[in-house]
Parts: sequence; C-alpha cells; structure tokens
Amino acid sequence: MEIKYCLHEAQLQAFKDSARFVILVAGRRFVKTVLALVDLITTALSKENTRCWYISPSYRQSEMIAWKMLQEMIPPELIVKKDETRLEMNLIGNREIALKGAENEDSLRGTGLDIAVLDEYALMKGNVWEEIVRPMLTDTKGRALFIGTPKGKNHFYDLFLRGQRKEDNYSSYIFKTADNPFIDPQEIEEAKKQLNERHFRQEYEASFEDYSGLIYPEFSYKAHIIEPIYLPVIYKRIGAIDPALSGTTACLKAAIDEDGNLFVYSEYYEQNVRASEVSQAIKEENVRWYIDPASKGSMIQKDGKLYTMFDEYADNGIRPETAENDVEMGINRVGEYLKQGKIKIFSTCKNLIYEIERYHWSEERETISGVMKPKPYKKEDHAVDCLRYLVASRFSKSELSYNQELGINSPMAKANELRARREVYVH
Repeated sequence: MEIKYCLHEAQLQAFKDSARFVILVAGRRFVKTVLALVDLITTALSKENTRCWYISPSYRQSEMIAWKMLQEMIPPELIVKKDETRLEMNLIGNREIALKGAENEDSLRGTGLDIAVLDEYALMKGNVWEEIVRPMLTDTKGRALFIGTPKGKNHFYDLFLRGQRKEDNYSSYIFKTADNPFIDPQEIEEAKKQLNERHFRQEYEASFEDYSGLIYPEFSYKAHIIEPIYLPVIYKRIGAIDPALSGTTACLKAAIDEDGNLFVYSEYYEQNVRASEVSQAIKEENVRWYIDPASKGSMIQKDGKLYTMFDEYADNGIRPETAENDVEMGINRVGEYLKQGKIKIFSTCKNLIYEIERYHWSEERETISGVMKPKPYKKEDHAVDCLRYLVASRFSKSELSYNQELGINSPMAKANELRARREVYVH
C-alpha cells in the first residue's frame, strides 16, 4: 500500500536529513506536529516489529494535539487495535505507535524504540532525553526527532547548537513562521504590530531569547503617562490587589474606555497595613476586584479562628476574584498592550511608574518540575504585579450608550460630556 503525505519545502529539509538525531526549531504555525507524525508513521511502516513513540510535555497535550490527527493520517485497514485510554495504536505487522506525556517519567521507561519524537522539548526536563529516552534507542539504533518553539536558552538550545556543529550524528534546523508557505504574510505583520518584540521574535522567528534586562522595554513616558483626565462614570472599572501580611500592599484601579484602552487612575501603596485599613481606603462603587491567588493561603488568626487574606477583604466589603497568575502569559500580555499604546497611567501613580521603569529579569532562573524558566527580579514589584492582574483579567471594552446610561438626550448635552472628558480629573 502506498500512502502519500504532503510536506512543504522547509519541512522536507528536516524530513530528508539522514542524521540520527534531528532538531527542528520553528515558529508558531510551522506545522511541526504534522511533520513529526509523518516521520513517526513512515518509520513504523518501514519494517515489521517496530515501536514508535510521540512524547509531548504532558499526556493531556499529546491527546489534544496529536491523537486525532494520528488517527486521520493512518488508513483504517492498517489498524489492528486502538486503545483510546492509553493512546496506543497497533498496526499490522506487529507495529506499535504510542503517545506519551513527559510529566510521568515512569511511563516512559521500557524496551527499545525505533524512533522517538519529542514535541516542545524546551518545555520538558532535560533528563527526559538524556536519562530515559536516549538509552531506549541503543539496542535498536533508533532515531530521534526534537521539535518545538524556543523558550529561552535551555537544554533545547544546547541540542540545537550541537546539531549546528554536526556533532555525534546530530543535525539541526531553524525556520520562521514565514517559512510555512500556507501562512498569510499579513497575519505575521499583524502579530508583529501587536506582540512585544521579544515575544514576537521567540514565537514567530524561532529566536532563542536571552531573558535579561528590562521586562517592559516598550514602556515610555511619552506613550504611556498622562496627566489625570475625567473618566466617564459609565466606563467599566476594575481593580487589583497585591496583599501582604507584613510588607507592602499595593492596589491599582483602572477604567476601560470604548476602545478597550486601560486607564490606570488610582494606586494605593502602603506598608504593614491590615485588610480593614486597605479596604476602607480603596473602596469604590462598581469596581470589579482581582487579588493575588496566594491570598487564599495566607492565614490570619482572629478571635481564635484562622482566616485567609482573601476572607478578610471579603469581610470588609471588597469581594475579589482570584487573579490569573500565569506570570509568563501576563508579562507578555502587558507588553503587548504597552506596544499598542493601550495602557495609559495617570502621572499621580508614582509607585507604579517607579516600578515599571525598573522591573527587570533576574540573573537566576526558577525551576518548575525541573524546567528552567525566566524569572523576574522579585523586589519592588507589587504595583507591576497588580498591573499584570488587571491586564490578565481579559476585560472587555466599555459599551457607551449616552441616552440609556447618562440620560443625555440632546447633541449639546453629549458635546458637554465629551468636553468634560478633557478636564483634569483629581482623584
């Protein structure tokens, strides 16, 4: 039986490489997973009694990304048995294809493999390859294909350099999103306008970014700092709290205009204060509050009982929602908003301005389950954390209706309201 798969020219370069260990670094939407599955299937069908694995950072990710696609790419008459729970497929001729998750190292141990595909290897522990997968290729003289988008200069970067030097039968390639001929170049240009520069280079140009220096280089006084102005009462209000049992508590309040711009108009920044004091100072009608999720774990003893910081704010009239605290996502999103000029900060928010100008990457790297990730320098970051909570809330723009919400019935009244918006707002 002859099976035909279509790969674009850039994919074919990596597919035809005769090196035993191939590293493919590529931008988003390069269609890396299709290439990986084609290599997996063709290896499985090249002879009988083969064992081929696709490994992603998690079992769930393997199921969501590759399982359905794999089933669509293999003719039904070749399939002897499928196990939907274990994500395993047995083909005629005693051929096995299985999808695995790197988070469960014990599930990766076993007998020899003919090929291992490691998808998004930058997000796995480095030892998954060195200590677990590589030994499984020894007796079979099996191959490996590493694919993914960069995540800083980590173990994926080290393998890429090894491939560039053609050491020990390694070979590597790097392709941009634009190298996929089926991607509209205009879509890439739009992304370039919207994303912060570092994130765009990493995600679309497959650049191994060195996370050092300022976290928000897009920030500037001219683009983002304004004198206080009048903000219509119908603008949606949101607020964020970065609480502390001891140390600095920071709060920000912002309004969202009809174009989805975020106006940070008020800040609270005090040391060693109780939730009751903070709540009294920041209380304002119609503000939707977000708070650091860690507030649910910070315990306070009161009247012989234990309460969380979250409970304390709720008891004092501030009923917050837990903020989204994916730091990497939040930083990228704030950077995108800054680049688009969609964040305006009142000049009276002195502490936020001070922090955002100095917020920088640490020389250290934090380890999450053995994966090295960039880490912001944890000092004087209370207000910038609040800004991240605000932007990560994924707010919607305000819908203006002068007749219904302001009771404005004449063109003159509407003109007066618009003029009022240009007046100085003193908070």
